[in-house]
Amino acid sequence: MYKIYIIEDDANISKLIVEHLSKYQYACHTVQQFNHIVEEFQEIQPHLVVMDINLPTYDGYFWSRKIRQLSKCPIIIVSARVNDIDQVYGIENGADDFITKPFSLDVFMAKVNGLIRRTYGEYASTDSHTLKIKNTTLNPDTVRLHTEEHESLLTLKEMQLSKLLFEAYPNVVPRQKLLSAIWDDEAFVEENTLSVNIGRLRKKFESIQSQLEIKTIRGLGYQLVEAPK
Repeated sequence: MYKIYIIEDDANISKLIVEHLSKYQYACHTVQQFNHIVEEFQEIQPHLVVMDINLPTYDGYFWSRKIRQLSKCPIIIVSARVNDIDQVYGIENGADDFITKPFSLDVFMAKVNGLIRRTYGEYASTDSHTLKIKNTTLNPDTVRLHTEEHESLLTLKEMQLSKLLFEAYPNVVPRQKLLSAIWDDEAFVEENTLSVNIGRLRKKFESIQSQLEIKTIRGLGYQLVEAPK
């Protein structure tokens, strides 16, 4: 079931969107704390975001940029702003589509379904960017690590680390290569930064019940290996 994260401060509009999406078997999650949108996004790991522009604290453009730093998850802006510049600014800040209020629910659903199909379904990209080993697939385009039944949203750093490990499998990736590839100037990276990121990534492999795990090769780096059964 696809998950939709709805970031809308008008309770009536939010309720209307939830009720309509639920009819089409989407799992809806509404924003709970407007100053913790990124944290909620990471916890929910949605497949699509519905974003208003006029929000408490920071506007939807700000949150779209923040989400886009973490994920390529589709974002639809739904707003009462009708100027062309607002729509252009929304797209430039990471949104994939823009719907003006008031809107037709049929048009809204067509746009949601279309983005879901293009990103994850029958029209989704199946090019060589997708990497698969054993039961585990890494999709850099959607920044997700998944098996047939489970998936996990990655941060951009985790995705980059995963990509290097997948491409090198079953060889060891030197620690210095990981640092050089992920951080522009590794001289300013704290010693344990890579270890912390690898630790978080290990937990995500475990959470999706991957047949792979990341092994530390002392003095050399890290290696993607088959997990013990």
